Amino acid sequence: MAFDRSWLWAPALLCAGAFLYTLYQATMSAIDSYGTRQGAVLYQAHCAACHGSALDGQEGWQLGSLAAQGWRAPPLTASGHAWMHDDKALFQHVKNGAAGSPMPAFGEKLSDNQIWQVFAFVKSHWPESVRRFQMAGDPYALLPADLPTDWTYPPACEPGAAPGALTPRF
Repeated sequence: MAFDRSWLWAPALLCAGAFLYTLYQATMSAIDSYGTRQGAVLYQAHCAACHGSALDGQEGWQLGSLAAQGWRAPPLTASGHAWMHDDKALFQHVKNGAAGSPMPAFGEKLSDNQIWQVFAFVKSHWPESVRRFQMAGDPYALLPADLPTDWTYPPACEPGAAPGALTPRF
């Protein structure tokens, strides 16, 4: 009876796969850390004047009729509402500006990669639960317990607002 040695490769392949996965995770973590650090520098240079150096936004940003009063930049922490928008919408707002608001377009000032680095920095300040739901594209699935205690919906983002009433303000 011949001894089948083909199964001996399975543990070696499993170990190699685990090693490659660990190497990948370490590399991605280093890249993400670099992107976050670069994003912090870019944020302070291009965003902090309006959104605050601590991402805390401008006082009174939740007030209604902001167009008449002069819009105020929202916080970019979990107490704001940027996390309620998917990455594509956020990217378009930063790159092209937000129509009808004072949010300028940064497409001429920042490369696409730099915009993503700013996002990495901003998202690093969100709780894990907020990042998870934002990435899933369903921020309304958040449980109230996942939100900061002082968080309130901006007027146009209230659940049940009329379709089309959702007007991002950042």
